[in-house]
Amino acid sequence: MRIEKLSAGYHKKIIVKNVSLEVSRGEIISLIGPNGGGKSTLLKTILGELKPLDGAAYIGEEDIKNISLKELSKKMSIVNTDRVKPEHMSAMDVVMSGRLPYSDGFGLFSDKDREAAFEAAALMKIEGFSDKPFTDLSDGQKQRTLIARAICQEPEYLVMDEPTSYLDIRHRLELMEVIRGLSDKGVTVIMSLHELELALMISDRVLMIDDKGEVSCKEPGEVLESGVLQGLYGMDDEMYKAVKRQLEAGRQNTSSRKNAESKHCTYFLNKECEYYPCHKLGEEKFSCLFCYCPLYDMEDCGGTYFISEKGTKNCKDCTFPHDRDNYGLVIKKLKEKMYGKTNGREI
Repeated sequence: MRIEKLSAGYHKKIIVKNVSLEVSRGEIISLIGPNGGGKSTLLKTILGELKPLDGAAYIGEEDIKNISLKELSKKMSIVNTDRVKPEHMSAMDVVMSGRLPYSDGFGLFSDKDREAAFEAAALMKIEGFSDKPFTDLSDGQKQRTLIARAICQEPEYLVMDEPTSYLDIRHRLELMEVIRGLSDKGVTVIMSLHELELALMISDRVLMIDDKGEVSCKEPGEVLESGVLQGLYGMDDEMYKAVKRQLEAGRQNTSSRKNAESKHCTYFLNKECEYYPCHKLGEEKFSCLFCYCPLYDMEDCGGTYFISEKGTKNCKDCTFPHDRDNYGLVIKKLKEKMYGKTNGREI
């Protein structure tokens, strides 16, 4: 994709000015900036939903505005902030709608279409409620369903406006894993994010849009080193220092994604940990999110462990807290430890 001197806005009023960008295959670009800066406006213009006030966006050598909607939907899929309201459709029906560009003249789906839908559903872990009416789902479940629909289109370009909206921390992190996997397969991802730590962790480059519509583009490491975030969000010195400390800690000394393979395998793994690998658990299941056990106050938990310098009980051979599938159970046990139960239910 190529964006040339693109200006975006409404009713001849320019909101985002003079954007030029070359996007490589499989690259992850995150848009960040204050509310009202024009992130959504720029995405809608790139997609062709809004007519550019100047410049153009190209896929290959062809201006996006000249590509038919059917052909464009085979190249590009969208997750936006506007909520769809389908009637009498299950979650899986919504996912299957992502295959409409590939259906025959009667709108019938092939086995390949169904296979793509099931794979997308599995990727976003919505199988457990795929038969439920879409209107009955929680906001988070709806968001995961809509992302599965976009993935189901098998696009070359996945464009998402605030895809982490409504998602809890577990599903946000899992979405980052999905995005990384799609990128590794050659899917280009362009998305807006409010979570700076996620943008700096996942992105190859970060596109920053200030409240005046000015745009700059840097690699994640440069964003922190340059101090541009302070001016971008209008933070005072103390506020910025606190934010910078958090972001630097979150990055765990990782640089750009080009060096990520040797330093940080995934967002669940920290291969630089002095104890890694500390369990006999495959990488695809392993999580470093919990490096302590929720059964820490039990003298004999049945596993082998050591006590850290800080007095924390860390496990050596029990896979319970490190198995990704046990994330919810670990949180539950921690809540029970902290708050107890009321009438058999968690507080």
